[in-house]
Amino acid sequence: FPGGDTAGAAQGAEAVGKPEIHMFFAQEEADGAAKDICDAVVAELKGKGLDVAGIQSLSDRKAAEFVKKVPKRGVAVVIADCGPEGLCTAGRKIVRTMNLELDSKSLLDKDLHLAFLAVASSKCNNSASSLREQNETGAKNIPKAFERAGVNCLNQKHPQYVDAGVDQIEPVVKEFAAAIAEAVAAASTVASGGPGEGAAAPAAAQQKASKKTKILCAGPEAREAGGALGDVWPGGNCTVEDASLSTLAAAVQERAQVVLAVECDPEGNLSDAARGLATQLGAAPMGIRATLRQLRFSLLAIAGTHYGNAGERASANAMREELTRSALPVTQALQKLGAGCVTTSSLDLQDVEGDQLVEVCKSMQKAFSEGMPGAAAAPTNGYPAAGAAAPIAPPAAASAVALQLKMGPSVAALGAEVASEGSDVLARFYFEADTSKVLKVRELRQSPDHEKGLATAEVELEASGALKEYTLGGTLQLLPENDAADVEAAARLMGLSAANLGQFITWVPKDGMSAGMIKTPFPTPCTLREALARYCDLGRAPSKKMLSALQPTLDSLTACEHVAKLLADAEALKLLQGPAMCCKMHEFWEMLGVKKIDPTDFLLHCPRQKPREFTIASSPKAAPLRITLCVSMTSHELPDAPTSVKQLIEAGCLPAGASLPASHSRFYGTCSRWLATRMKAGDVVLAKTRPSPLHLPEKDVPVIMIGSGAGVAPFRGIWEELRRGKQAAPAALFFGCRHPEQDWLFKEEMSSAVKLTNTGCGALSKMQVGPKRPLSCLFTAFSRPGDGKESKYVQHRLKEQSVSVKHWVEKMSGSVFICGSSAMGNAVLDTLAEILEGGRETVDSLRKDGRIVAEMWG
Repeated sequence: FPGGDTAGAAQGAEAVGKPEIHMFFAQEEADGAAKDICDAVVAELKGKGLDVAGIQSLSDRKAAEFVKKVPKRGVAVVIADCGPEGLCTAGRKIVRTMNLELDSKSLLDKDLHLAFLAVASSKCNNSASSLREQNETGAKNIPKAFERAGVNCLNQKHPQYVDAGVDQIEPVVKEFAAAIAEAVAAASTVASGGPGEGAAAPAAAQQKASKKTKILCAGPEAREAGGALGDVWPGGNCTVEDASLSTLAAAVQERAQVVLAVECDPEGNLSDAARGLATQLGAAPMGIRATLRQLRFSLLAIAGTHYGNAGERASANAMREELTRSALPVTQALQKLGAGCVTTSSLDLQDVEGDQLVEVCKSMQKAFSEGMPGAAAAPTNGYPAAGAAAPIAPPAAASAVALQLKMGPSVAALGAEVASEGSDVLARFYFEADTSKVLKVRELRQSPDHEKGLATAEVELEASGALKEYTLGGTLQLLPENDAADVEAAARLMGLSAANLGQFITWVPKDGMSAGMIKTPFPTPCTLREALARYCDLGRAPSKKMLSALQPTLDSLTACEHVAKLLADAEALKLLQGPAMCCKMHEFWEMLGVKKIDPTDFLLHCPRQKPREFTIASSPKAAPLRITLCVSMTSHELPDAPTSVKQLIEAGCLPAGASLPASHSRFYGTCSRWLATRMKAGDVVLAKTRPSPLHLPEKDVPVIMIGSGAGVAPFRGIWEELRRGKQAAPAALFFGCRHPEQDWLFKEEMSSAVKLTNTGCGALSKMQVGPKRPLSCLFTAFSRPGDGKESKYVQHRLKEQSVSVKHWVEKMSGSVFICGSSAMGNAVLDTLAEILEGGRETVDSLRKDGRIVAEMWG
């Protein structure tokens, strides 16, 4: 019985009565048909003896409040105009407002239902047919917003789309109204204790009992783990966000359970993101400090991909101790503020499976329920004090079927494919990602130099499948491909030739074992080339896990001895896998003198390729079917690589005379080099998207964008979004690069986006020609301009415009967006602290409120 106990259901049914129907419409101002269809549905419902409790336009600024006021078991009927660019203005507004003002599942206990109808107004049959899919895709954001808030959608029980320009409206209205009447009748039956009510409470009542949980993540792999945990969290009332002062404080205010996922790097230290969080906590403003005293959290230490895991260590206990110790700076920083850690646990993304994730969730839930009733006790020697829960041991790995690689000249030759799923959390990306076609690749620098790593690519991808739902300023996760030379070298290492790369492979149970569902490291069937290029990280040295697994299989006693010494010497292993050496997979095995590794062993134990994350440089409003990236090549010299090899030889980890190839003098990032030098139109890639905190303010207020180099990416999307909006407030861009004639990215596009009023020509300022120019002003800074000109950085330009910046932020409630390197971003934040009244405290407060958003890396 929704909202109450079953004992009182019959008693209260008389008073409950029929569920109320509330109508909402989102009308396109010019030529929309939503209001007319809404009136027709109301008339049809009245003919069925059903009265509508209220009719409300979604253009009303309090529309979300009206949605929240729909009474229990009510039916919300939403009819919205849409077109090729998505929902009408009122439709987009209610989506934004609901996502901002309503917490996830906040309406769940009301047991509401949604009937949604998207309305297009095509001019002819041809356009109606060709644009239908595009129109429907854009309109789906309304049902998603209602579902997120906990409203049940009647997706399968009524028509969801009608084109008022070409379709017969009357039959659609009749079918739509019939579905609403059916929903009302079904809800009335349940409320009166009729069919459908049993011993088990409805799903809404069960989930209501589950307290809201927030998984806050410090680091990209912590985010990956958080997503996996969120999928299996008991009760489902769980959201996953990046960890920051503002999200921690918001979680306290919402009285949510907090799981803090902290990523640790290969050296057993905090990742950059986690270290940054610890630093922020140490400098937290007084208001946030007071809020965080009430925080009770569960710490989850995440082993990064290159981090050693349970199979590589002497015992699982040693792993837990090392991982949780690595995450201590974050725990200690929170405990100093008065927060309490209810439990600690750890996960290794390459080893953990679904059942283990469920057990970890249950363990943390139990710790939250037992809780820490008082303030957190002080830690002792860096560990939780007496009374705090002890670290949770990761559950034992589920038994897995041993796998064997099978090869053949065609897919048919492999035989029937055994059903499979990802063997670990990282492998889930390969199984779940969408395929996308590359539409365009072009170089953005005026003077690129690929050998020196000076290249920046604009890559345009097809927004297909779930990628169509990408958001402004969002993040694209893209799986890179290894260099063809590294792929061929890996094939030779397995005793195969380049000709074998075209053969197809699959995984089968070894020795005729059970052929049920098997867990595999990547999807098959695929070619050997695809497996090596996409799913194996060949641009790095082998992990400790791989070394441990392959040592017993090596046919050279000398090589076995060297690997044994390497496994026993933590410092040597760090050196091998460190940035000073940047040793590739085949280079290590060649230095070791290993001639052949079994293909099954190599493909099973080679570190998995990780997706890389890039900020999207396009606007879903301007380009709903295309996603643009702006990526600069990562590269640096390796002057100390020979010294590192010498140290490994002296430690007995490499044979005397071992050396890296002469070409190993510069490091190139696997993904950025692939994008900048080898990717071409027509290629197919694997990708996923996720939103970010970078989005335009709802109100018409100034927008200040500050970025350098490829950090301009999200701002390109923003100015394209503004071009199609009605923004009147100023939009200013501060952009920095080295030289105006060498690496000014999007130079022509950026310049043409600046309003003509800034040319200094009165006649031009009165001309209204060409596309709308969304940027009020552009301030450029060149660090190496040449010709004896003064070097400038974006923070210098910002300070020069301090009067305008101060006015935009303080008097007009403007928002500031920063994107680029950490050095640039921190310098900009320091400059803002000098400009704004209240200094650093004001900057911190604006970051907490989301009016200053910084995306920084490196």
